[in-house]
Amino acid sequence: MIIGIDGNEANVKKRVGVGQYAYNTLLELHKLNTKDQFYIYLKKNPHRDMPQANKNWQYIVIGPKILWTKIALPFKLFTQKIKLDLFFSLAHYSPMFSPVPTIPTIHDLGYLAYSKQFNKKDLYQLTQWTKKSIKKATRIVSVSQFTKNEILKTYNYPKNKIFVAYNGVGTSLNIPSRIALKILEKFKIEKPYFLYLGTLKPNKNIPFIIKAMPKFPNFKLVIAGKKGWLYDDIFKLVADLKLENRVIFTDFINESEKWALYQHATALTIPSLYEGFGIPAIEAQICNLPVIASSIPVYKEILGESAILINPKNKEELVAALKNVQQEPLRSKLIKAGQKNAAKFTWTNTAKSILKCFYDTKNN
Repeated sequence: MIIGIDGNEANVKKRVGVGQYAYNTLLELHKLNTKDQFYIYLKKNPHRDMPQANKNWQYIVIGPKILWTKIALPFKLFTQKIKLDLFFSLAHYSPMFSPVPTIPTIHDLGYLAYSKQFNKKDLYQLTQWTKKSIKKATRIVSVSQFTKNEILKTYNYPKNKIFVAYNGVGTSLNIPSRIALKILEKFKIEKPYFLYLGTLKPNKNIPFIIKAMPKFPNFKLVIAGKKGWLYDDIFKLVADLKLENRVIFTDFINESEKWALYQHATALTIPSLYEGFGIPAIEAQICNLPVIASSIPVYKEILGESAILINPKNKEELVAALKNVQQEPLRSKLIKAGQKNAAKFTWTNTAKSILKCFYDTKNN
């Protein structure tokens, strides 16, 4: 089989969310599959840490970068000598026109549920381009059963043509204590602290965590992640509550910093209002860090009873969870359940599920 892939989401320096999924999926496909031919299409030359090119894995760099999926990529697919069997996109947008079957990855439909959290330009693009990608897709990869259900409900797409490929989590980096302490010192973090990890944007419900902090005067709150959009209220709330010395913003963190923060936190708190998956929850569990998450459908699906699930609009439930997570035997129970749960989510399993989708496309 000859497979084309849009690899641009993976080909960035600072990978979060979709970027993590894209990069790790490519690594596993590169490692697992040596019988098929892969062509990875990019806007710019591959970064050094991208999978190495070989006889089964080739990069094709094309321009212009503007309107890439609408013009540059379709033009290349129609004019090249390479005859692909299918084209896979690691994000929502497939090439606008394609001579071969297309398979997009749908991560979530949060922009429909919370449209007011997006500016008009981004909302239009997400809504219209995703709709077009789904409409002409031969198959779809979804990152959770919840997202699959959302696709079925919203777009009435054939159920048997949506393949669930859960996000994975790689092996955690065991950061030596002396290095981890230097990382904490770099960000002026003192233990004990609660941790939030993710992009700063409205659906993450970060103000909800901040409002609970006055109940825990001995704790810091570390908010680790880059700025997304509509985040000004987060910083204003910290100032209004006079918590500048107890709420620490790290901005984007690298891999070593991420694992160090997991390893020394008291709990990960992720009270999102909407998610398509939620990689930090599983990453925390492989680090033996208890998780407090919102009781939204996708967290019920991927975490079940391995985490404390709370109403993301009820501050009393969050305060109780932050107190209870410190106590035995609950803490040990959560750590043990978390280890067992996290073992199910590997990038190898992700890649295998995607390959099943490819072969189904080819054979049917």
